[in-house]
Amino acid sequence: MLSRNQEQEKIMFIIYQILFLNRMKNDFDLVEVIEDTMEENYSDVSVFVKEVVVKCVKNYNEIYNLILPNCTTWKMERINLVVISILMLGITEYKYIGNVDKSVIIDVCVKLAKKYADEKDYRFVNALLDKIL
Repeated sequence: MLSRNQEQEKIMFIIYQILFLNRMKNDFDLVEVIEDTMEENYSDVSVFVKEVVVKCVKNYNEIYNLILPNCTTWKMERINLVVISILMLGITEYKYIGNVDKSVIIDVCVKLAKKYADEKDYRFVNALLDKIL
């Protein structure tokens, strides 16, 4: 069984795959993407992972439109997909899942950015989530 932080990391990977497939204009099966990333049958994937991913996909346009006006120095197309994935994870968890403090979500997302994004991207993630959440 994965810890919450490990699940959030896997969710970021799933969101990244979805964004990448969308950018390439490829169709995909959401259940298959989740199973591939989680390395288990969909029925065995935690409710938390399923809920965050489904709500992220369902509310994609709304989440995108929360990020877009706050990207004053960069166009969305120029922002690393890893960073967008992290932002979408944080926004989805805060806005559509709830029960987690803003500071906790920002902390999780900053740690993911430090681990997977470019050197200074964590500052961008921190600032953007602080504005949006």
